[in-house]
Amino acid sequence: MTIKPSERVLNLICRIALALFSLALVCSTAIPLIHTDQWWVRVFDFPRVQISVLIGLALAAYVALSFWRRMRIWEYALAALVILSLIWQLIAIAPYTGLYRNEMSESRQENDSNRISLLVYNVRYDNREVKALLKLIRDNDPDLILLSEPTHWWFEKLKGLEDDYPHTIYQPQENHYGMLLFSKLELEKPEVRFLIEPEIPSFRTKVRLPSGTPITFYGVHPRPPGLDLPEEEENEGDDERADSDMRDAELMLVAKEIKELGETPVIVAGDFNDVAWSHTTHLFQRTGGLLDPRVGRGLMNTFDTRSRLLRYPLDHAFASEHFLLVELRRLPDIGSDHFPLFVVLDYDADASFENEEPQSDAEDEQEAEEAINKGKNSE
Repeated sequence: MTIKPSERVLNLICRIALALFSLALVCSTAIPLIHTDQWWVRVFDFPRVQISVLIGLALAAYVALSFWRRMRIWEYALAALVILSLIWQLIAIAPYTGLYRNEMSESRQENDSNRISLLVYNVRYDNREVKALLKLIRDNDPDLILLSEPTHWWFEKLKGLEDDYPHTIYQPQENHYGMLLFSKLELEKPEVRFLIEPEIPSFRTKVRLPSGTPITFYGVHPRPPGLDLPEEEENEGDDERADSDMRDAELMLVAKEIKELGETPVIVAGDFNDVAWSHTTHLFQRTGGLLDPRVGRGLMNTFDTRSRLLRYPLDHAFASEHFLLVELRRLPDIGSDHFPLFVVLDYDADASFENEEPQSDAEDEQEAEEAINKGKNSE
């Protein structure tokens, strides 16, 4: 059969377009394997689900091509690379589906004296939906409320919460990194700390459960990779976007501190500006011996409310092996670019028999130490 020139050109264009699309997907899968904190590399940690969907479309295109025209050897090779890329992406995503075994076991306790409920929410600094947040708090009645990005405006509007939440830590700021903690439970030795960057706070406090058992709570909101740096931090000739070194250093500092606490029950929560499946988050878990209640239960993406296609699990509540999960829910959109996350945990001294604590090795410890040193030296 003679192929008309126009048809031959169309055939060539389709093959080239599919090849370029495939190469882009393969590179997007491979780039996160590069061991670096450069922002343009680390942002590829985020869209694994989206890349997997695009890979599925590419594979469908190869199937269609095989029926339309005979595929060439180099196209079979590209298709094989695309399949390997899909497998790699699915391996990363699989733990955050119902097909995977739960990392944190479920609680069967009827006694709630060791129970703690937590609302984690990035309010977004310019959001003004205070009434929606107050209603959400009334409806869910959390013991602790950890808010990221509150400004002084938010601080003034939420002062009425002190009637029901008399124990507080305040650090409102205008730079997108303010934090507020409201608690019904007694706080002991509450601290506002600036671990790596002088303008980015984190919280540490002991929380006394209704039974009287003390636990340690950390609230974090490190700087994300890829955002424009403040003008005072820019250097002439340097990239004007933040790499992940500061974020990684702050998380590793917290993780190493938790490890040094030994058998102390710990909860770490906040907007991590990192996805659950990233290398940094997994290193943070192994170094601190922390469990992710998401594993085996679903993605529960909390960012971005404004897009159905580009959503990621950025807000987290990790806990030590001493806790069992009662409830984990993503709450409705109430005006921010983040969904609120609601977590209820039971402290159980025997929970370690049901939970398997992530373990770090010498290589993990060295990597964590290197991340901390690099972050401190970048200040």
